[in-house]
Order: sequence, then structure tokens, then C-alpha cells
Amino acid sequence: MRVVAFVVAAAVASSTAIGQAVPPRPPVDTTRPAAARADSAAVAPASTIQRDSASRRELTEADTIKAPLPAAYVPATMGARSTSRHWTRAELFSSGALTVAELLERIPGVTRMAAGFIQAPSALAWHGDAGAVRLYVDGIEREDLTPRNAGVPDFQLIPLWSFEEVAVEETPGELRVHARTWRVQRTTAETRADVLTGSENLNLFRGFFGKRSANGLALQVAAQQAGTVSRPGMDGDALGSLVRLGWAGGDWSADITSLRQGINRSAGARYFIPPATLQPKALPAFVGSSSLTYFRAGWRQPSLAGAWVQFVAASVAAALTPNNAASSSGTTQPAADSADTTASQGQYAFTGGLNRELLRGQFRLSGTMRGRSQGGEFTFAPSVRAEWADARAQISLRTERRYTGTSTWDVRGAASPLPWLRVSAAAGVTEPMAGGGTRVGQSADVAFRWRDRWIGGGMVKLASAAVPGLVEFDSAAIGATSPAGTAFKVAATGPVWRGWNASTELARWTASSSYRPQIEAHSRVWFASGFANRFPKSNFHLSVGLVHDYRSQLYVPKGDDPIGQFASAFSVFGSQLEIRIASAVISWDYRNMAGTNFETFPGYLMPRIASVYGIRWEFWN
Repeated sequence: MRVVAFVVAAAVASSTAIGQAVPPRPPVDTTRPAAARADSAAVAPASTIQRDSASRRELTEADTIKAPLPAAYVPATMGARSTSRHWTRAELFSSGALTVAELLERIPGVTRMAAGFIQAPSALAWHGDAGAVRLYVDGIEREDLTPRNAGVPDFQLIPLWSFEEVAVEETPGELRVHARTWRVQRTTAETRADVLTGSENLNLFRGFFGKRSANGLALQVAAQQAGTVSRPGMDGDALGSLVRLGWAGGDWSADITSLRQGINRSAGARYFIPPATLQPKALPAFVGSSSLTYFRAGWRQPSLAGAWVQFVAASVAAALTPNNAASSSGTTQPAADSADTTASQGQYAFTGGLNRELLRGQFRLSGTMRGRSQGGEFTFAPSVRAEWADARAQISLRTERRYTGTSTWDVRGAASPLPWLRVSAAAGVTEPMAGGGTRVGQSADVAFRWRDRWIGGGMVKLASAAVPGLVEFDSAAIGATSPAGTAFKVAATGPVWRGWNASTELARWTASSSYRPQIEAHSRVWFASGFANRFPKSNFHLSVGLVHDYRSQLYVPKGDDPIGQFASAFSVFGSQLEIRIASAVISWDYRNMAGTNFETFPGYLMPRIASVYGIRWEFWN
């Protein structure tokens, strides 16, 4: 049935192509000489400040291209690293990640804790703190409102497929993730169909439609439906949707957007090894949703030279079907979940900025006044950011007054004084979600280029702070005090042989602690080429790679014991294959290819030999 559904959906997608298919931007061709490729990790300006006259003519002079819809401000990504922390829409889909958590776990320092496959809960900890990963979607901070999660975000409720851009801002004590949802600019209709299937009885379907009218109006509709059946449980169905109605013309733009993700998930079992202990239905079923609805209006774009202003009024909501709601496998939620009903939050953001040239570089100044209405209380959180960059250096300063009244700040900088040398550093004071004052941290990195290969290292130093417990996974899991510690990092990337490249990043703490493994490493070997000599029109591209992830033991406090339970160390291999023919992309993601028994949180076994394959087909009709 999966194969039949795959073929039928592909045929339907192809039949909708009325006009010429336009291929997406292919990945970097690793077979080309290094001198002919752009160095994606070089220190670059914080943003390309577009000139008013040229950019506005470019956006409006063609009949099929209209002025862009509002876009949230995205800060600069910087560092001495040679791997990107900024993904475009094409790169997001070709990364192999199906969820936000799978995308971000590749960053050393990010610890992913999941209870199973793609429908199961998934949390992220940054340097051991599950409250230190902050997600902004179109400028609105997505705080978790589900009562059973105790404020720790469940990243399964964030639809990665709806994004057109993701940028990560790293500071020692906080990881800020900035995402923009998919937008369209052309009057020519953009349609796309994705079909994925595989092990764990996975069936996933996506559909996209977007169109601009001659007067600047925009209509976008997109949805993803995914279903799995897994032996340990925590399977079920998930349906997400994106609807946008907007308008843009000249300097002004506005849109109304609704983004929703619903999950109907069965209860899940825990299996501890050793000792061999099975706890059926240890994780309760979940039938609920998370949604973001907002009205946004803007004057000029954050990327243009000069001033810009934007206002957003949003409603963030989380809903859980009350007690005795049936799950996909017929189980029922325990009585303890009867308090989980509906929670909502009003959020308002007024943002403005100024972009201009300064000291032969690009200077960006921005400020945001956030207001939050929740539980009958209205609080404010203002923040200010300043960034400057030229061809060889960048610096960013940011300060924020949190809703709790605590002031936090951070400063980041990067420089490339010589073509073969990059250095970066960061320092800051953040406020842990679990309370207990502030956390001070510093980091520094350096990288050297040798024969087109970048080799570097660095360190992170953090003071002690309180971290929250992951009560969604285990009601007995508690918060803890993460001790002061120092981590050493190593990174290397570059060509290996005849178009093959390799990269590896590793972080090692002086000692492990609660929710913070001592060692985390991510490595990749890949080949990518469009074979330009044989396909000069760029209508073919091949990408193949092998990935490896390693993590040492993860300790989770329970009751009065700071190391009450632990997840064993694991070493997992996987492979990725993508073949693009014109605008159709065939992909195969082969996970845990050695069939290793492993867990990312104590007791929750991850799938063995999981395979995900399918097609993505995009058309301009």
C-alpha cells in the first residue's frame, strides 16, 4: 500500500504541472575546485543591506514578482566554525531532519532527548539546560504552554516543514533559534507535493500552494499529515497546517497567519536495560495541539538600508483533550492528565531598526518591546541589539529585560584577520528558566585553514545554575543544579578525495552532570555534484553521505538522587541519499543502519534500522 500511495501521489503531483518546472537551488557542488566555491563559513556581513532604489525596482518591475510579505528580523550567525548554523528552505528539506529537534541535535552542545520516533515527545538541552533553547517563529517566542511539560518545550509540536529559513544564535548560556515561515512572491502559482514512507509504518504527505495576485495579495495554504505505528507505542497521527492571507505593496506589507500542529499519540512503554524491566504505558497518551495565530504589519523590510518598523499581535495556544480521550491504539489517558485542558497566551511585539553603512562596514541597530498577557497578568520584555560587520570582522551586542524583571546580556564577535585564520568569542549573562539567579558563561574558538581544510577548536566555560526537570518523560524526574564546568571543542572539515568531503564536531566536558553528557560528537562524510559537464542546465544533482553520532552516558536525577537513572552511551551510523531530476527530488534516509539498541532518555528505546524514503516535487504552474 505504501508503494501504491507513493506512485499515485507522485502521478497526481506531476499532473498538476501546467507550466515549466523550475528546479530548486542545488546544494554546493563538492567536485568543483575549492577556489571556485564560496566559503560558506567565512566571516561575512551580518546581513546584506539592500539598496533602496536597486532592490525595490528588482522586486516590483517584473509582472510576476511582487514586493515581499513581512519578514521577522534574523540576527547574524557567526563563529570560527566551518559548518553552517543557517539553513535555507532547500537546505532544511535536504538535511534529512523531519523535526526541529533532529535538525538542531547536530550542533555539539545540543542534547536531544526523545521518547521514540517522530510522534514521540522530544526535548532539547543546551549545555545541559532544557530551558535554555528559545525558539522564535516569525518574531514570536514559542513558549510551551502545555501543563504536563512544566514549561520545557516539546519540539514535536513545532512544524519544521513550514519554515523557509532557520538561523541559530549561540551564546554560552542560551541557544536562540530564529525561524521564518514559508512565503511566496510570484503571481505564478507555486505548488508542491511530498510523499514519504518507510519503517515504523511511516506514511507522510505534504502539500503546498501559494500565489500572489497582481494587486499584491497573497494566499498560501500548506499541510502535513504523518502517521506511524511503533511497537513500543508513542505512535499515532499528526496533522499540521499553515494558512496565510497577506498583502504587500511598496513599503507596506501585512499578513494574517495561522500555524497549527496537532498530535494524536498513543501511550508508550519504557524498557530499562539493565535490569530488564518493562513499564507498559509509562508515558500517557496525548491528544492535543499547539497553535500560533497572528496579525503582522510592517513598513519596509529588515534587510533594506534605512529604517524599518514591524508590529505583531499573536495568540499562542496549547490544547489537550480532557481525561479519557482515546488514543490511536485504544489506550486512555490517566487521571493525572485531567487538569490538562487549554492554555493560551497573548503576545505583542513592536520592533524597529536602522541599517546603514558605518566605518566601511554594515551597522544594524534594532529594538523590540514585547508584551505578554497570560493568566490575567500583563508583563513587558524590552530588548536592544546592535550589530556591525565588514569583510573581516563582526560584533554583536544584545541586552534584554526578561518578563521576570531580570536583565540579561551577551556580546559575540568573530574575525578573520588572515585568509587562513578565524577566531570568535562570546560572553554573557542569562537567566535559567528554573530560576535561581543568573548564569555567567564565556566561549572562544579558533580555526586554521590547511590545504583547503579547516581545523579548529575552542572552549566553553559556564557557572553553576538551576536546570529544569523533564517531567513530561518521567513525573519523578526533577530539576537539578548544574555545576560549573568547562567544555573543550574540536572541529574539522574539508575535502578528502575526488569530490568527497568530511566534517566532524566534538564537545567534551571535564565531567558529566545532570542532563549533560560528557561527550557529544557528530561526523559526516559526503559527496555532492551536479556533474556540470554532462548536465550544463543544472537539471540533475546527486548527494550521498554517511553520518555518525556518538554520545556518552546521560544522567537524569530522580527523587533525591542526582544520578537516579541514566541512558547508556551510544554510537549510531546512518546514511543519506538524494537524487534531483529537474524539480523532483528522490530521497532515502537510512537511520541506525547497524541496528543498535540505544536510548536518548532512560528507558525509551529508539527505532532500530529506521528507513525513510520518498519524493519531493515542486512546480511553478
